[in-house]
Amino acid sequence: MTLAAEEMLEGIRAILRAFTVDETRFPPAEGRIKYNPVDFQTLYFLCDHPGSKNTELARFLGVAATSAQSVCDRLIKRGFVERNSSDTNLRAVALSLTAEGRSIVAAIRRQDIANCERMLKALPVAERRVFAAQVATIASSLGE
Repeated sequence: MTLAAEEMLEGIRAILRAFTVDETRFPPAEGRIKYNPVDFQTLYFLCDHPGSKNTELARFLGVAATSAQSVCDRLIKRGFVERNSSDTNLRAVALSLTAEGRSIVAAIRRQDIANCERMLKALPVAERRVFAAQVATIASSLGE
């Protein structure tokens, strides 16, 4: 392991702990719900892809269809997601956010932006856009 990778690991661990574990400092979704990475990714996906099928969600998440189904069941019980008949195939089920689900996604996004702004404040103003572009490059290389 290179020194740069070791430093990066420690930094990422500290960032993850601050923003995903310690809910007292940066409460997820503005404190409206507990952080669950699969739930948050599912909500973001359905916001961007309303009417998606369970298989599309499973493919996006990289999990088995049964796992995606369990996530949806949990989010449906909480009133964030709903199942409807597909417009193109009456046997298929389309997944969409409810009004409350859209409200939660908006809160998650506001909190995520605030968290990113807080992290960027640690850098000189001139370096912030470069750093953001580098993070986007890393994400792109991972297949995002």
